[in-house]
Amino acid sequence: MKKAIMFLMFLLGVVTAEAGEPYGDYVCRYIVENGRYHEIYNPIKITHYGIQVKNTNAGTKIWKANYQGPIRLTNRGGSERFHNFYLTNQRVEFSISDRPCASYNGKKYYIINFDGQWQLAEAI
Repeated sequence: MKKAIMFLMFLLGVVTAEAGEPYGDYVCRYIVENGRYHEIYNPIKITHYGIQVKNTNAGTKIWKANYQGPIRLTNRGGSERFHNFYLTNQRVEFSISDRPCASYNGKKYYIINFDGQWQLAEAI
């Protein structure tokens, strides 16, 4: 019985270790709409307690967020692992790719999906 429990704990550790930590500081550089890239500058901080967005137009916004774990999103180019959050006060989902995987102007960016709006961000 002890060996079975140890093996199960080992498997859980391996599954959890596959996904990187989504917590940290990022800067959203582009909003992508209909294949067009609109340049923006929105610093984002993702913590265990929520998401903080600094927007020069609207000031700083802080949203309480519950981490829902890693998910896999698929498109015609393949699939990618994302970290999914639920913003409780806004009742919307926020997802960020596990790694920089979108290329634009020779640079790789993280992909963010905020309530259906796609953005490209870089870690700082």
